[in-house]
Amino acid sequence: MKHVVAAKKILQARGLSKHYGGVVALDSVDLDLREGEVLAIVGDNGAGKSTLVKALTGAIVKTSGSVLIDGRETRIDNPADAKAAGMETVYQDLALVNEISITKNMFLGREIIKDTLIGRLFGVLDFPKMDAKIRDLFEKLDIRITDIYRDAEAFSGGQRQAVALSKTVMFGKRIAILDEPTAALGVRESKMAMDLVSSLKDHGLSVIMITHNMQHVLNYCDRVVVMRLGKVAAVCDVAEVDGDTLVGLITGAIEKRQGR
Repeated sequence: MKHVVAAKKILQARGLSKHYGGVVALDSVDLDLREGEVLAIVGDNGAGKSTLVKALTGAIVKTSGSVLIDGRETRIDNPADAKAAGMETVYQDLALVNEISITKNMFLGREIIKDTLIGRLFGVLDFPKMDAKIRDLFEKLDIRITDIYRDAEAFSGGQRQAVALSKTVMFGKRIAILDEPTAALGVRESKMAMDLVSSLKDHGLSVIMITHNMQHVLNYCDRVVVMRLGKVAAVCDVAEVDGDTLVGLITGAIEKRQGR
């Protein structure tokens, strides 16, 4: 696994904290995402991983701290701000609507209107154009879903994850944030999902991925942030650690370390 050494820092978090009354869920966390890397975030349940991602993307209101894009402080108070800043997020529930088609799910909230007078006046959707964009993208990503008119609930977990991940390629301008992309998937579907995660880099995105799967970290990621009790316990280049080391850092059996 090659790691990124001198790549530009595309996203930075500085001093991110989240308090729920007297409970500190996130405690002054710093994080850097480099251009063109897959950055894993690992830790036990309750370590603060999902809270960190939600604070980064405006899904929750942070108590303190700042987010910088390309070195400039960027106000991200809600998910719309994150999307405007070039971040696309896929949570564990995938945010797909079961009762509508793949096409409608892919363009939900971003529908293409027919470029005609009637289309502009009455908001008539341009399904042929949306369908063509999806088929072209699926071909590029080698996603073998042909019946894009079927409702999302008709597809397997791996296919649904493929749809959710493909949205990050279509709409994620620069940064993809993935919360457990292989949760509840079988071995074959997990590999398909992780191959798609790798392909995000090929399409110019930088990736933050929460995962519990140490093999996925070692096989697909460039660096790893280990969280414990709401704090960053370690930052490592994946090329310099193994599974036992990661487990030791997660549990606290191995002391904090910082990679490059």
